[in-house]
Amino acid sequence: MKNINTNKLFTLILLFTYSSITFAQKSTDKNLIYWSATKKLTVDDFGIKSSGKEVSSAQFSTEYHINGFNFLTKNFNKRVLNYMIKSASQIDTTANIKETLIFQQTLFDLCEIYAREFRKALRDNRKTIISGTEAIKELDHQLMTKFVNRKSEYTLDTNSGCNPIKQKEWETQIAKELEALKDFAFEK
Repeated sequence: MKNINTNKLFTLILLFTYSSITFAQKSTDKNLIYWSATKKLTVDDFGIKSSGKEVSSAQFSTEYHINGFNFLTKNFNKRVLNYMIKSASQIDTTANIKETLIFQQTLFDLCEIYAREFRKALRDNRKTIISGTEAIKELDHQLMTKFVNRKSEYTLDTNSGCNPIKQKEWETQIAKELEALKDFAFEK
């Protein structure tokens, strides 16, 4: 009987260790552009190039790898990823590229705020994770709803980045928020 419990415990520890190592790594998928404080978006980061359509859109996504065993984790930074999907992102190469890239980068930065807030919320609520993934899904849903609402507010307030004064105000505010949440950056 004791031998069976030891085997189960060993298997559980092995599984936990494997999942921790596996999920803590960024994918090497070249279709994903991970958010970075130092690397800004370029035209090459957009998989769809068009001309004369004045359409620009980037597909941002957050992804998390968390299970019930993660209640022991104190730092969830490596378990929540924020990236742009290159093949689903489009840029008009005949439009004002500089303005378009600034607008899309600001949206990406805004998404990073909510990825960091999600990491923080996971840390603050880690004891609820043991009860299952429903609490995690609810936190994710709440923060992604906030992101979508704020994205709309930013887009309207800056006229999709075409109002330089409002654009600069948003960039300044976003930079302050990213700084305030720096402990929840992926790299930390």
